[in-house]
Amino acid sequence: MIRRLFSGKKAFYSQVKELTGISPSNLLLYEMAFRHSSSAEEIYESNERLEFLGDAVLGAVIADYLFKKFPYKDEGYLTDIRSKMVSRSQLKTVSHKMGIDLYLSYSSADPLINKKSLTGNALEALVGAVYLDKGYKSAHNFIIKKIVKPFLDIGELEISEFNYKSKLLEWAQKSGRSLTFAVKNHSRHRHRALYKVAAIIDGEEYGEGEDTNKKNAEKLAAKKAFEVLKISVEEFI
Repeated sequence: MIRRLFSGKKAFYSQVKELTGISPSNLLLYEMAFRHSSSAEEIYESNERLEFLGDAVLGAVIADYLFKKFPYKDEGYLTDIRSKMVSRSQLKTVSHKMGIDLYLSYSSADPLINKKSLTGNALEALVGAVYLDKGYKSAHNFIIKKIVKPFLDIGELEISEFNYKSKLLEWAQKSGRSLTFAVKNHSRHRHRALYKVAAIIDGEEYGEGEDTNKKNAEKLAAKKAFEVLKISVEEFI
């Protein structure tokens, strides 16, 4: 079954304008941005190439935004916040809040589809579509006005991030336990590397994490280990 919830060029034009805040010129780009490869006859008709482009544009705009917003913060801080803002989980959350899932075109019969990642990928593809259709300035405005300001609270990102990996290492040291992180699988998903990492304590696996960034995968594995071991976060706050 193919999901297509927009009908007619005028309706789609209005939906794209509401979603992005710009008046689209090339509607074909936006149709492609929402088209998963499972519903495309040829791979170049899917949103994969736009996703690749949008990922780069999004990263550049966020870097520019943070550089200007925090003139006295060091490179480490800027890199950390940018990483949190464009993480897979963050993009997935933002895209759902924006209603990107309502516009997706995909085949639910495809067993290889990772439905959870579709919306985040489509959001990046949408950024790529805006960039190609209207240029960098419009893409910049779309990202800041429609993504960053409404949905990404930097202050919240700063204080809400609990580093499970470092705290698990601290717990293991205090408890006299051996803790290591092992890469179980390293593959490529579309144009990104994908890491599957396990948290291993005294030779036994207690948690697994998967992300396009190895360090983030380790943090996710550590968080899972916290849950399995029933370690209280309050102990470290």
